[in-house]
Amino acid sequence: MRVYWANSIFSLADRNFNEICVAKLRQAGYQVFSPQEKPFNTGGVSEPDSTGIFNEDTGEILNSDVLVACIDQESIDSGVACEIGIAWHGKKRVIGLYTDFRKNRRGEGRMYKNLYVLGCIRASGGVIVGSVGEVLAALERQL
Repeated sequence: MRVYWANSIFSLADRNFNEICVAKLRQAGYQVFSPQEKPFNTGGVSEPDSTGIFNEDTGEILNSDVLVACIDQESIDSGVACEIGIAWHGKKRVIGLYTDFRKNRRGEGRMYKNLYVLGCIRASGGVIVGSVGEVLAALERQL
């Protein structure tokens, strides 16, 4: 199964988290595309081109069987939100990974997520899970 890993890639914390999660998916036997591993994101090319990024990543989404989207952060990363929409349009299932413990709070301490994006994940036939272990279980159910 081909998996597209969608998450912010710009902070050290996000890059480390992505490496850990992608490694776990690969260890479980999944073929994973992670935009973070593209040469211009690892120091290989100095200036990425927006059209090239869009075309290549869109092709990877559409050639994947499922998109796993980390929807942590105060607001869902704008690139991740776009990738979720492209996956839905391409009839790909989306698994939303939401690890922030504030999701369980009530009242003003609760973390808000954009309802349109959450609706898109659910409309894809996907689910929202809280851990990489739950991502693996959801992928197993896909098979």
